[in-house]
Amino acid sequence: MNRVARQVVRLALVVAVIAILGGWWRSGIANEAVVPTRGQVLPPTTLPIVAKPPAEQPPVGLASDTHLDKTPPRATKGLDLVKLGWTYNCMECHTLLKPRWHYDRPMVEHKDIRLDHGNNRFCLNCHHPTNRNAWVDYDGAEIAQANVVQLCAKCHGTTYRDWNAGVHGRQNGHWDETKGDKTKLRCIQCHDPHSPRFQAMKPLPPLTYPARAAGADAAHALHAP
Repeated sequence: MNRVARQVVRLALVVAVIAILGGWWRSGIANEAVVPTRGQVLPPTTLPIVAKPPAEQPPVGLASDTHLDKTPPRATKGLDLVKLGWTYNCMECHTLLKPRWHYDRPMVEHKDIRLDHGNNRFCLNCHHPTNRNAWVDYDGAEIAQANVVQLCAKCHGTTYRDWNAGVHGRQNGHWDETKGDKTKLRCIQCHDPHSPRFQAMKPLPPLTYPARAAGADAAHALHAP
């Protein structure tokens, strides 16, 4: 077994132990540490379903936007991991992992990530090396999760300018804020940060015109005897 495989196995064992101990502790609290009497069989403990906390991004739409489709191209995600009904903070695992620029293979929990973002080929170009609950600026400073646009602006300056001006991205609500609220979606609410290019979309069928459309009448007039 090579070094990388040993590290993966060790990490999987640590995560499994943490999950088991966390389940025992939480189920013990939920059951108030009930101890069965002799011959008594307690019902199986069902782990509670923990709702995922909202990401630190603006709401996708407003209640007043009844005429708009509020569904962005992708779901809003934050810097956390939801698995088996539990929400994990990034640093619950990454405190055990030494930050590295190169990995031989994706880690177990990130194996589904497809990194296709130009020359941005390394995790630490965007993720802070010691605080995975934040992104990183050029000088190594932390960029808070709520300020993800500042991260994207590092490389996409002209797009950031257009986003600030309101000509790039999606806004819901009222353009005239004196008449009501307005929300502006942030970059990762439309683009997958690991593979930001939109997938190809199936084109809609062409328009069809009724038989007596203006163009049909004009053509008929030209060929009339």
